Amino acid sequence: MKEEGPSESLMAEAREILSYLIEHPDAKDTVDGILRWWLTKGNSEIRKGEVEEALDFLVAKGFLIERETSDLKKIYGVERERLGEIETYLKDL
Repeated sequence: MKEEGPSESLMAEAREILSYLIEHPDAKDTVDGILRWWLTKGNSEIRKGEVEEALDFLVAKGFLIERETSDLKKIYGVERERLGEIETYLKDL
């Protein structure tokens, strides 16, 4: 049985998040902030789940750092030491 990789929609969200972070490496935000400020507009209610999956995927790859605030919100930012690798990854997509 063939193992399935990430979906096209997940990869599209991941690509958009990483592209934003290449241009704004100091950016850090919550899922809601990412939807509002980092990504092109779309139906945020539908996209929120996809963006959360993409963020989990990018954290698992080590491209993003996830931090939890005192009010249990998650803040995401780029792993600066991996910016070169992220640029290569984006070119290969």
